[in-house]
Amino acid sequence: MQQKYINGYCDLDDGVQQNLDAGVKYLQIFSHNPLQTVQQMKNANLKGRVIIDSSFALNKKQLDKILSQNFPIAVYVDILQLEEADLEKISFLNLPVVIPLFEDLNRTGQISSKYDCSPAKFIEDMGFLDRDCTILGGVYADKDDLQILGDYGAKVVVCPISLAKSGATFANIPLMQKYGLKVLLGCGSEKVDFEKQIEFLYLTQLALLQNPHAVGKNQIINLATGEENDNQ
Repeated sequence: MQQKYINGYCDLDDGVQQNLDAGVKYLQIFSHNPLQTVQQMKNANLKGRVIIDSSFALNKKQLDKILSQNFPIAVYVDILQLEEADLEKISFLNLPVVIPLFEDLNRTGQISSKYDCSPAKFIEDMGFLDRDCTILGGVYADKDDLQILGDYGAKVVVCPISLAKSGATFANIPLMQKYGLKVLLGCGSEKVDFEKQIEFLYLTQLALLQNPHAVGKNQIINLATGEENDNQ
């Protein structure tokens, strides 16, 4: 199978093989066993990066082992579950980050209440937007938050089927792009099937925007192949 897709986020135990079988050429995968996953990706000559849990980043010995593999990594940073002191430690490492944000209204409200500011403003103040930053979710970001994220050239990964199953609203892709975000398509914890993800995202865009000309099918396909971001 031709490897043509970019999977912006995957969280599956057998994710490396599933992505290869589905024609993925670039993979960002969350792993609870990063050393093993790095080796699997190297063996498969699969480009991308391994997303490690914040606990690995906060443990110097474990982090050094992972970094010694000379393979791209990012840190999964759940700002609602970590204390501010640990967030500062992770920020100080200056590693790429993947942050679940604006994926549901409840968590968005909790973050705003806890830090007395919008989630986007908080991660800006923490310095997470000053490096390679990927937002996972993004569907409940308002225009002010999108403006902050877009000003830093942040990426946003949309996992449409996973979001729908959680009861979240649909992603407004044109609005995200209008504010300068680079949108990627992911599968989350779903089976890696990009034709299904593309079709679902396309149909939900039409339903959300209520305009058959608001987004083209090729535009959604380009999100999955990376061509949309290459042209930005």
